Amino acid sequence: MERRGTRRWAARGLTAAVTGAAVLLPMPVPMPVLGSVSQAYAAADPRPYEFASGAERVAGAADRAGAQALNSGATYRSSIGPGRTLYYAVELDAASSTYVSAVAVPPYGSEVAYGDRLAVTLQDREGNTCGSDKASFGAADYAAPLAATAERLIDGGGTRCREAGTYYVVVQRGSGEGSARTDWGLELSLAAEPPLAGTPPTEAPAEARDPVAPPAPTGAPEEAEGGTGFNDARLLGHGVWRDRIRPGQTRFYRVPVDWGQQLSAQAELEGAQADGGGGVLGGVPRALNVSVHNPARATVTSAGESYRGDPVTTDLEALAPVAYENRYAARPETKQMRFPGSYYVKVSLDPKLREKYGADGLALTLRLGVTGKPRTDVAYEGDAGLFQVSDGGTDAPVGGSGGSSGGTATGSGLGLGLGRGALTVVATAGIGTGTGLVLVLVLWTLLARRIAARRAAK
Repeated sequence: MERRGTRRWAARGLTAAVTGAAVLLPMPVPMPVLGSVSQAYAAADPRPYEFASGAERVAGAADRAGAQALNSGATYRSSIGPGRTLYYAVELDAASSTYVSAVAVPPYGSEVAYGDRLAVTLQDREGNTCGSDKASFGAADYAAPLAATAERLIDGGGTRCREAGTYYVVVQRGSGEGSARTDWGLELSLAAEPPLAGTPPTEAPAEARDPVAPPAPTGAPEEAEGGTGFNDARLLGHGVWRDRIRPGQTRFYRVPVDWGQQLSAQAELEGAQADGGGGVLGGVPRALNVSVHNPARATVTSAGESYRGDPVTTDLEALAPVAYENRYAARPETKQMRFPGSYYVKVSLDPKLREKYGADGLALTLRLGVTGKPRTDVAYEGDAGLFQVSDGGTDAPVGGSGGSSGGTATGSGLGLGLGRGALTVVATAGIGTGTGLVLVLVLWTLLARRIAARRAAK
């Protein structure tokens, strides 16, 4: 009887030990089911767009009467359905230029069409247009964040919309035939550019008419993982940087550029062998898309390159050095280089490459140039907000292998390769697995010794 009781106790103890160990062991991760490219792409985005932390949620109104107010310097979250027009209200002074940005975020993998677009308009109380902007997917018919910025300029703009008072932000979503009828996430931000201290210039500088791009940085690249949007864009500086981008992904990087400095950007995508061997006839048009956005999130310039398995390089338009008087320039690319702050480099890769080259992604090399000595004779009246480059902290430029300062980029809290959070998970999982196995072995040994001792005593 005692032996059977001992066996029952041993069995219960072993069961408890195994159960405890199972709790400590990490749960198995189900392997993805292989299917069509569209099915694989339609899965949940492993890194969705990072909206601004603490952004207040607002609902757009169907008309002016119900428009909710947006405050300067704040960021808001909303959403917009297909074919909808939404209204928001803003209070503007008579001295500051104003920029209203809208970023549309379609669900990852959702169907988009050539006619899908986002339009933003700033209107006065009489319905006159102060400024407008629009963005569309164009030939790149896959879901990616779209950014458009409407502006009200005091210097370099028209004579309308200079009075203080209530204005209205109108956000419209155009929907093409065949696009998904789901809502798009919407991020809204309002920024005020204070007047320039002293007497502002009234004409564009000579170098703005025909800017010349400086030589691209050279040297061995440093690793730098891009962000998912404007809010977590990876902070980089002059140098050569290397990332990995998967088909269907969009990466964001931000580069501080001060008064008098010139920004240049070049993106290179590595070559790859198509699945099954051999090349790909025709390739994928505009598979690699690169664009630069200014601190107000307005598009400065963009370019795209087709991909058929050979290495490709995307060279962007030569940009003028940052100058207040660029707002008077004729070239659209120069007009958008009119204030200092964080400029954003956005890189997207067509999901169609997944079918031909797999889902692991391709190596992406960025050559970012920030040349020229910052000017100290230009300043705003009062707080410049996001239209400035800090002397340190998170806005300090980070140098790459070809930069003026060495070291590894720290970005805006994002680590290289595995982040701190990911390393913690890996470490915890490893510790849990090891602890569970050791616990089972220890309990098994103790039980065996106890049974042997009882037998010997009996």
